Parts: sequence; structure tokens; C-alpha cells
Amino acid sequence: MFEYILRYWTLDMAKILVSGCGVRVQLWDVTTDNAPKKYEGESVYLWKLYNDALSCIELFNDSRFGVGDEIGLFWDPRSSNFT
Repeated sequence: MFEYILRYWTLDMAKILVSGCGVRVQLWDVTTDNAPKKYEGESVYLWKLYNDALSCIELFNDSRFGVGDEIGLFWDPRSSNFT
């Protein structure tokens, strides 16, 4: 998480996430290459879980993921978005 994501964030954003609070993010779901979906706005948050995993409830609720499924997140520093 630190090597691939947090080093591109401001110190304040990283502190918020590490302290257990949600950080508002923009995220692209590219699981369907022909129709990527952009999640943005005031209701899309990234959370750090107890085991240092990251969670985005909006993506989980909108997808067919199940408990225990893992997804990959890539932080694009050029656009400041997750893909």
C-alpha cells in the first residue's frame, strides 16, 4: 500500500487513511474493458481495514464480488485516480 499508492498522496491524505478514516477517491473499474465505469463524487471512499487491506464499499456493492474476493488497485499518479 505504501510503496504503490501512499507515496503519491499528500501526507495529510495518507494520515487520514492510516488513522482509519475514509479518503474520498476517484476510481475506474476496468474489469470490463469495453465499458470502464468511473466512480467519483462525495460518496466514494477508500478505507484501510484492520489487516492493512484496502476497501471501497461503493465498488464492492456495485459489483459481483463476494466475501474473500481480492481485486487489484493501481494508482495512476498522472490522473490521480485508481484503476
